[in-house]
Amino acid sequence: MRPYEELTLKAKLRRLRGLAVDALRQFGVTAVSLKLIGTDTNLIYRVRTEDGRQFALRIANPNWRGVDTAVSEALWLDALARDTDIPVPQMLRTPAGDAVVFPQAAGAPTDRHAVLMSWLPGVLLGKRLTAKNITKMGELFAKLHQHGANWQPPAGFTTKKFDQYLSRGEENALFAEASLAVYDAQTETTLRQMSEAVSQTYAALDPADLRVIHCDLWHDNIKIHRGQLYPFDFEDTIWGYRLHDMAMALLDLYEDVGDPAAYDRLLAAFRTGYEAYLPWPDGEMELLMFGRLLWKTNWIARFWPEGLVKTAVFHTHLYTHYRQTGELLPPKLPR
Repeated sequence: MRPYEELTLKAKLRRLRGLAVDALRQFGVTAVSLKLIGTDTNLIYRVRTEDGRQFALRIANPNWRGVDTAVSEALWLDALARDTDIPVPQMLRTPAGDAVVFPQAAGAPTDRHAVLMSWLPGVLLGKRLTAKNITKMGELFAKLHQHGANWQPPAGFTTKKFDQYLSRGEENALFAEASLAVYDAQTETTLRQMSEAVSQTYAALDPADLRVIHCDLWHDNIKIHRGQLYPFDFEDTIWGYRLHDMAMALLDLYEDVGDPAAYDRLLAAFRTGYEAYLPWPDGEMELLMFGRLLWKTNWIARFWPEGLVKTAVFHTHLYTHYRQTGELLPPKLPR
């Protein structure tokens, strides 16, 4: 059998399908349809059974998230289903009670883990970005933040905290020798200023505000069905701050919307929904957004250095404009 590393992408996906089949076997689920719908980081399959049930199967890439995050995701989803009316996915378990399995297949990598959860109804919220729906999104964030503050996770839940812009043990390539070699002097200076300002913003957040957060609840990690929001993809569940959680989602919202006036209207709607349940947290949210842009720049430095100069120049331009005017320009990198 040809080594996995030598296969084409198409051949690798065929080989990996064997992992999906074995994972379903371990969960005791027989599929009549197994459709690959996502390959960006993990492999995501839509599963249909003969009796009409539907599930989402995730075969996780260990270079993206570890087993501890999958265990933590399952623990919080169980608690949310038990303690709240938030319609979260239901995690399935094996006959032995395991939420995470380690599928094996001939010629496939042996380091993957998998989870299986109920399929949620509806369409992605990104297709319905109205003020009314974004108000509901603010309410959803507040409800999750309320639960995340009061819940006492059991043993096995992650101890990791998102309290700086690189918080998952990633290599810091932003100021590595190879990166510094391609910046001009102004870009390097501004990147260092951004890094310092973001670090100070995290350090100034109230430690009492730390809680369990979703950490990736942007609008396309939410479905809407008959007016109800259904959050999913809790894989990034971690200890963190409310302001960080919102900054991540609202930066993505601004990037998709593009227009500053439209974004301001949606931000106001989000805040209205959130403040119906909780006060808005203290801190400069925009600087945490710049923390996310630093993370993106660092990712480019690690995996696509050819794009580093363009990315760094654009992000430092956004930061300089914000510092001079207080205005956050649309954060989508021009092509």
